[in-house]
Amino acid sequence: MPLRSFKLKAALVGAVLLLVFVAGLFYIGYFGDWKEPDCQSYPVQVVTSPDGRWRAEQEQEACASTDQLRTRVLVGGSGAKEQAIAFVAVTGNALGSMSVGQRSVSLDLRWEADNRLVIVHPAWVRSQLPAGPYGGVDVRLLPVQGPRKP
Repeated sequence: MPLRSFKLKAALVGAVLLLVFVAGLFYIGYFGDWKEPDCQSYPVQVVTSPDGRWRAEQEQEACASTDQLRTRVLVGGSGAKEQAIAFVAVTGNALGSMSVGQRSVSLDLRWEADNRLVIVHPAWVRSQLPAGPYGGVDVRLLPVQGPRKP
């Protein structure tokens, strides 16, 4: 009789462990859709510093699975492969397919000096990164009041 009781307890413990394991897989999303969202990314503008050593590039990305538009400004040396992200804003302006410049957040990228970039952006757009040095470029953020895009 003790052997039968042991087998029953072992089977019960095994079933509980299997249930916990499968629940854990569901919790971490193992059985979810692992594919990346259908995203499109486009450059909007590129501005080179007065001395030609640095460049700033505004790009935007929209995904079909969401209405969010991600706007980034990358800074780095002209011709360099590595660029630092100096500005990131996520807004709910991207619906449907996107073409170059369509529904982009209006940014003005201008160089105050050879290594000082000013990013002028609408006040309603909040950068997820603070002003400061990025990849050798001193970045300053300048919010301006203006109408919000629909």
